Amino acid sequence: MNYASILQIYAIINAAEFGLVLFTVPALTAASISGEREKQTLEILLTTKLSPLQIILGKLASSISMVILLALSSLPVLAIVFTIGGVTLRDFGEFMLLIVITAVFIGSIGIFFSTLFKKTTSATVSTYGVLLLLGLGTLAILWAIKIIVELKMNKFSAGTELYQTPDIGNWILILLINPGVTYFSMIEDQIGTGSGLTSFFGNFGTISRELQNDWFFLSIILQLGVSLILLWCSSKLLDPLRERFCKKKLK
Repeated sequence: MNYASILQIYAIINAAEFGLVLFTVPALTAASISGEREKQTLEILLTTKLSPLQIILGKLASSISMVILLALSSLPVLAIVFTIGGVTLRDFGEFMLLIVITAVFIGSIGIFFSTLFKKTTSATVSTYGVLLLLGLGTLAILWAIKIIVELKMNKFSAGTELYQTPDIGNWILILLINPGVTYFSMIEDQIGTGSGLTSFFGNFGTISRELQNDWFFLSIILQLGVSLILLWCSSKLLDPLRERFCKKKLK
């Protein structure tokens, strides 16, 4: 029996659930506030005793609760790997932490655009656009910077046979807000040898071993911080007193 196949099934199920979060949370959160505005029920909601921040947090919780519940319900299936070992309870905790923080991170983006735009369509397209930018756009930016650095190095080393690997420096830290790289760092640490993550970062230069080892938790903390900022901005955009104050200043 090939026991490595069990760990591959564990990685596949994790990837499927992570993909579920990436593709469903934007659609659920992008219509949270704009949908209320289109149904003309937002004004009624704002007349309640709930503060704008409480409304935002409530909408976020109701939107991502089903996704988190589905992730929790899959834990018994993932627990099959305990029969052969290789995965610990800490790994399960890291996976659930990733699911929750990613759902909050992407959900805060959807809530922000849902508050910013009046139409659900505009909010949904903007949310998926930002998600695509975070996933593929950050990689494209790093590859473009790498090509520019490589061209400069080739210009200065023209006529010599020396070849140096281009190093883009701290630009690689952009990937801390990339949910895909966060997932890759987690799964590589759990069932991999770490060589895959090392070779991936090696495409863009050198990175300290300490930063690579703590990449998952640093990325989680940064994404949570961005989420809190977006939720705070959403509450300010939703505040009706702010709109009245702006209208008075315009008059």
